[in-house]
Amino acid sequence: MASQDFQTANSYFVDEHFQEALNHYNLAIEKDDSQAEYYLKRAACHLKLNNHTDALADANSAIKLQPENPTAYFRKGVACFELEEFETAKQAFEQGQKLEPSNTNFRTWLRKCSAELNEESMETEHSSSSSSSSVSSTPVAATPAPTPEPTPTPAPAPSQAPKPTPNIRHEWYQSATFVIVSIFHKGLKKEQVQVNIQPTQLDVNIKLPDSDFVLDLDLFDRVVPEKSSFVILSTKMEIKMAKQDSVRWTALERQENALPPPRWDTVAAKPVDVAVTNASPAVIAYPTSSAKKKDWDKIAKEDAEDKLEGDEALNKVFQDIYAGGSEEQRRAMMKSFYESGGTVLSTNWNEVGKEEVKGSPPKGLEMRKWNEEK
Repeated sequence: MASQDFQTANSYFVDEHFQEALNHYNLAIEKDDSQAEYYLKRAACHLKLNNHTDALADANSAIKLQPENPTAYFRKGVACFELEEFETAKQAFEQGQKLEPSNTNFRTWLRKCSAELNEESMETEHSSSSSSSSVSSTPVAATPAPTPEPTPTPAPAPSQAPKPTPNIRHEWYQSATFVIVSIFHKGLKKEQVQVNIQPTQLDVNIKLPDSDFVLDLDLFDRVVPEKSSFVILSTKMEIKMAKQDSVRWTALERQENALPPPRWDTVAAKPVDVAVTNASPAVIAYPTSSAKKKDWDKIAKEDAEDKLEGDEALNKVFQDIYAGGSEEQRRAMMKSFYESGGTVLSTNWNEVGKEEVKGSPPKGLEMRKWNEEK
């Protein structure tokens, strides 16, 4: 199904595997070319890969399908700007700003367009002035025309080097009430950073000496902008977004036709054992996010006598299973863990892929769905 390819592409995009993401966006659009969202996400992927002409084509396709979508005009504007079509970019950003006046990213890019257009205008005026001043007004006597010499063939102008892509990575984790996005770059200043948090959108623009870093996300679930904030640290910046509903996000970005997110307290507030089926002994980056990151390589090298116990030992097993698993095994683990509300973890895709995985709570606990009344 096209929606499955689209969801797979989104997962690759969030992990910054942009070429793999592009391949799956292509598959999704081949199967269903009527979804503006597919073109918008593929345009974002093309921008990451510096395929600016392709990004412009996808943005125009999205505009044809959804003429009132401000994100489509934003993608078009960025693509045109990178292609140095500053007037067209300005028009696209102006149209997007009319549709979404509260989005400060449009104002930022409009200022950039104006600066480039002013510079072009000054260069044109300077060129015209130089040409005029080179023509002398003093009459001179006519002289015989010299024998024309062969005109040397001008050397081809060197092609303009592409703008460097900022080497910036981002990660995210969550709690029951917040989603935290970390963007890693040393020495950021407050005046370099613009953050715009909307109920379903996160837009980040970081101005760097050689280029700009832009993070434009359609969020997995709604957040509360008034309760959200960001802070700039010495090695990174952190964006803390308050969840509107206490649900477990299975991805940072929204995925079309995804199942309803499970409530954070689906089974019970206390930790529960997770049933593992068909697990391979060797393997994991644990499939849920955690604010407390562990260096698993360092743990493995520690003295063998320093053994883990309880939940930490169980988590270590899951880490090992996931890290050494195939793509199908990892997909099975994510699907089974998500659909079962965190009570089943399977690596058998042939079994898990056929139907929804039912929850299996420990003895004495009752399984509840996220939308069930208590």
